[in-house]
Amino acid sequence: MTCKYPITSRSYKFCIGCSDIGCCEDAVTSNIPMPEVQSPKNVVPSASEANKMTNNAIDNCITQQLAELSKLIRDAVADGEFSISKDGYLKPETRKKLEELGYKVETGNRYNESYYSISWK
Repeated sequence: MTCKYPITSRSYKFCIGCSDIGCCEDAVTSNIPMPEVQSPKNVVPSASEANKMTNNAIDNCITQQLAELSKLIRDAVADGEFSISKDGYLKPETRKKLEELGYKVETGNRYNESYYSISWK
């Protein structure tokens, strides 16, 4: 049996909606290949991988914060200033690195807002 609908019909080869799908030679649904599905690998990283990823994220964050501070310090130096003060939070590792480089770092909290001051005088 071929498609029971004429070629000009909107139902021509609309096999999914046809009651004769099982016996029609023109049925187009019988040869639809299914895509190959692969199960996800490493859905949850191992503890050592998670530890390494966390340490990399911390290092990247510290590096980024130090780069931003470097620009602020260079701008202040160009303006003849000996310190910078900003609202925000310094990560403990960033503060430690600045102090190792000889900077005086003060942090605080005022009206529930963190701030920091870095000086090199």
